[in-house]
Amino acid sequence: MARRWDVAHLTVVGLLVWAAYWAALPWIDCVRQFPTADVVRGCSFGVSEVPGGPAALVWNLAVGSVYLLAALWVAFRQR
Repeated sequence: MARRWDVAHLTVVGLLVWAAYWAALPWIDCVRQFPTADVVRGCSFGVSEVPGGPAALVWNLAVGSVYLLAALWVAFRQR
C-alpha cells in the first residue's frame, strides 16, 4: 500500500525538525565561531578554567537529538 502524506503529518515532522534545530542552536552558534576539536570539546563540556568561558551545552545536543529522533519516528512509522 502506498504511503499517504497528509498536511498534518508533514507539519508535525517539520515542526519536530525545526524544534531540533532550535534546541541545538546555542551549541551550533558556539562551535561556528572557530570549528576545531578544542572548541567543539569546550562548547560541549564547558571550560571551567576560563572565567566567562562557554558553559556545557551537551544537553542542548541531547534534546535536539531527541527531537530529531522523534521526527524520524513520525516520518517512518507504519500506520
